[in-house]
Amino acid sequence: MASSIRDRVGDSAEAEAASHNALASIPMEFRRNRALATTRLALCQLHQRDINQACTTAATVFPLMSGNPIPGRMRSLLGDYYRDLITLAPDASVAREWGDRYRTEWSRL
Repeated sequence: MASSIRDRVGDSAEAEAASHNALASIPMEFRRNRALATTRLALCQLHQRDINQACTTAATVFPLMSGNPIPGRMRSLLGDYYRDLITLAPDASVAREWGDRYRTEWSRL
């Protein structure tokens, strides 16, 4: 919750810290919660213009959800991430690679 609010008010560094704190407290077996917090972390990193790290972080969501459908809220958040990614770094190769993976993973669901 804190990460989302901090990021919306433009305090992405504090939002990232809140995401790291959330991930530290979520048990490993709660994969969906971890995937949501990881997606939020990737958004915070992206909003700080750390494109490479954000794409690396966002890519870990797919293995976390492997074998399980991606819930609507997470689909929406991943869509927000992708929209912001192509807005902030439309020509970055890492952004294109992430977009290709996103479309591939999305089509499997």
